[in-house]
Amino acid sequence: MDFENEKCQICGQPAKHFLFAAFVCENEECIDKAREERGGPGGHMKAKKQLPEIVRLEEDDKGSQ
Repeated sequence: MDFENEKCQICGQPAKHFLFAAFVCENEECIDKAREERGGPGGHMKAKKQLPEIVRLEEDDKGSQ
């Protein structure tokens, strides 16, 4: 992959790597920021959705007859 025309998406310096779906320079802070923006380890595989509300049904005290 040719990085000559690409810039770090975090700081704007010339990119040296493509990590975490982002062009980044060699600065560790930029690499860490790209990782955080991607969602951390396995972030691309983690579903970020709201869970449905759990409704608990109360049992009848009389039981079945």
